[in-house]
Amino acid sequence: MSLKIGILGWPLTKTLSPSIHNMLAEFSSVDLVYEKLPVENLNAEKLDDIHAEYDGYNVTIPHKRKIYDLIKSKDRSNITEFAQGTQAVNTVVLKNSTVHATNTDIEGIKKTFESINYDLRNKKILILGNGGSTQTFNYFCDSSNEVIIASRQKDKDTKLYSEILNLVPEIQVLVNTTPIGMPPFEDEILPVPYELFENLELFFNFGYKTNSKLTEGFSQNVQSIDGITMLIGQAISSFNFWTGQEIKFDHVYHEILERLKNED
Repeated sequence: MSLKIGILGWPLTKTLSPSIHNMLAEFSSVDLVYEKLPVENLNAEKLDDIHAEYDGYNVTIPHKRKIYDLIKSKDRSNITEFAQGTQAVNTVVLKNSTVHATNTDIEGIKKTFESINYDLRNKKILILGNGGSTQTFNYFCDSSNEVIIASRQKDKDTKLYSEILNLVPEIQVLVNTTPIGMPPFEDEILPVPYELFENLELFFNFGYKTNSKLTEGFSQNVQSIDGITMLIGQAISSFNFWTGQEIKFDHVYHEILERLKNED
């Protein structure tokens, strides 16, 4: 099997996805080429060009919601329950002239919370951001959770940062789905005053590396986790979706993690 796969996003200044998928291809003896597809303004014509050249692709910031809308409008498409529920897509494969789309970030989030043995039930949660990753985490939560979404732009489900300040002291789990903390925004801090988080237990940064500047304003009692486990978990699910393989997370996670550390 020979596959040409890409990762679609912007600006893609740094991504670990090629390294992870090259490892997965090595583990499973799959002939796979994985390339960056930096696209700032995504439209139907550009997407058709990608579909003509690639067997499949990942989708990252800022296109996860846009790609869902574009694929949904196609005559021959198959969108999984996860992608429909989140209205966001991070993995696409083309088979027999049909576009198959899913959202494997759900599996990545699940693996993250399993890895730290944290029970999210009945927690009050604040999600920063309003893109596809926000939709995905909100979908992952259950009816026992009280979820607040805040962003720089307001819509029917999203409040402005300035509107949620009185609610912050009750928040137990803070989730950052914005690019803050990742290249080229490494030196920025969160848009909500740190001192307001009086009952915070867990900070989950979707970026796969959390620098100290992003977390130094929190109490020492706050547990901070980054998105590296989520990244590996969703990558394994994406790889299986493209190839039909059945690679198990527990069988490869630690080796991938160690090899990624050696690349830094």
